[in-house]
Amino acid sequence: MEKMLVVCLLMLGQLVLLLPVGARDHPQARFPSRGRRVRTHPQTALLESSCENKRADLVFIIDSSRSVNTHDYAEVKEFILDILQFLDIGPDVTRVGLLQYGSTVKNEFSLKTFKRKSEVERAVKRMRHLSTGTMTGLAIQYALNIAFSEVEGARPLRENVPRIIMIVTDGRPQDSVAEVAAKARDTGILIFAIGVGQVDLNTLKAIGSEPHKDHVFLVANFSQIESLTSVFQNKLCGKSCVPVVCFSLRSFSAHSHGQRERPHSLMGYTLARHINPQMQK
Repeated sequence: MEKMLVVCLLMLGQLVLLLPVGARDHPQARFPSRGRRVRTHPQTALLESSCENKRADLVFIIDSSRSVNTHDYAEVKEFILDILQFLDIGPDVTRVGLLQYGSTVKNEFSLKTFKRKSEVERAVKRMRHLSTGTMTGLAIQYALNIAFSEVEGARPLRENVPRIIMIVTDGRPQDSVAEVAAKARDTGILIFAIGVGQVDLNTLKAIGSEPHKDHVFLVANFSQIESLTSVFQNKLCGKSCVPVVCFSLRSFSAHSHGQRERPHSLMGYTLARHINPQMQK
């Protein structure tokens, strides 16, 4: 009996010695590191700081009209927070500004306001719903004339830093948007237009940059807006350069050398699921 006990103890000792050092010292090594934010949303599982060292001046324009209810407004804020997760925010990399609009435009913070991601996140969480009209054209005009001015923190055009607008709207504007959006694009600003619900598609096309299939998005409701997060991660952080900002239009699936890539597949996400078929015309 004693011999059997000794043999068992020797075998157990050998098993312990065979374990990796990390497993012996840290039996629960899969716990997240201290201070790291753990996200459980399926679309944010991919989010890392993959925009490292990417230089850009990015301004969010958020529709804060009365047609956006309290729950939907919270969804938009959560979407912005998700986008922030993969941006490398800082004075020498990506600068972020945000304005929301109703009947008037409210500048929440400028490109020069914050130097750290945590500060931007706190400011987004503090935003309050305006609940007024829908002056979309006025908001784009404000971005063009003020938000992207050097006084407000935009870098000089000679530095060739991409200037990007990401606009989220759920309704028909009460003012003209086509002319002012065209002016903004003509200055080199890249515009992503995101429509939610019963938005006029032609209005979105008048706002967004071309080709529309890459810059105009339409989702059925605010609960679906977070499904676009991984799409924008690819567009803002990718490696394939198109005019002033780099995009990744590579297919998620492997393809052989020389085979055409599928332009609508971005990290396994099919844009056609959320875009009205008319947009492909």
